[in-house]
Amino acid sequence: MPYTTYLVEKGSSHSFVAEAKPPTVTMPRIKALMTGSLPGFIDVVRNLNSPTLLEDNVITRAKAAGKRIIFYGDETWVKLFPKHFVEYDGTTSFFVSDYTEVDDNVTRHLDKVLKRHDWDVLILHYLGLDHIGHISGPNSPLIGRKLSEMDSVLMKIHTSLLSEERETLLPNLLVLCGDHGMSEAGGHGASSVEEVNTAMILISSAFERKPGDLRRPKYIQQTDLAATLSIGLGLPIPKSSIGNLIFPVVEGKPMREQLRFLHLNTVQLSKLLQENVPSYKKGPRAASAQRPPGTERQGR
Repeated sequence: MPYTTYLVEKGSSHSFVAEAKPPTVTMPRIKALMTGSLPGFIDVVRNLNSPTLLEDNVITRAKAAGKRIIFYGDETWVKLFPKHFVEYDGTTSFFVSDYTEVDDNVTRHLDKVLKRHDWDVLILHYLGLDHIGHISGPNSPLIGRKLSEMDSVLMKIHTSLLSEERETLLPNLLVLCGDHGMSEAGGHGASSVEEVNTAMILISSAFERKPGDLRRPKYIQQTDLAATLSIGLGLPIPKSSIGNLIFPVVEGKPMREQLRFLHLNTVQLSKLLQENVPSYKKGPRAASAQRPPGTERQGR
């Protein structure tokens, strides 16, 4: 993936290894990415027939805030969020032997949708790489070709966003991530290192351009994305999220804004802790410092 590698090494991006908790199957991982919470193993059963997601999540919050969301790809998203997209085209993941049409059905929309300005969030969920793994494992000669195809897709999206930014002068955010990894046998669902470690790259012209280091990526939790997207979109963090704001994303902001974002995350996590741990109590507040009379600073 030469273009993606270039963005990681020399572009305005932040790259991570995002740890996914088991079960490492698609539906629970989508829930983790969008709610910031940890789905249970009952979701392995539900993965075959995903019910509407009622738990507080980024997609529902974004729709309520008037964000226009478009989706193309794995139909699991459409089942979880049946009335949330202004436009969608779901692709079944049932035919595991197909690793071309499942992705062509997504990419065929790209040229047209990238020229439009009637959406705020675009979600694409490709299936081909996963299907190749199931067919012939991670060392299949088909893997390289599929990664090259995905690299071309990312380049098409990124260059289109950069072109739009030259007109609007407003930065976009492009997130590239996997929902789960792949075992040496090509499957997923368990807790091996290969299955729980996923790539996550955040790309934006709002980030400072600096050389990266492919050999030492930072480790984060997959659940951190929900809090980060929420803050980026100006939305409340989902109530059950256990994730942390991915701090490098905001480190270029003024200190006051950084502190405000961290405060929002802290308040949300504190409420979650209070609701779920009866014995939890906040520590005493630090006493405010007192100045001797007559030494107060003059107001600005």
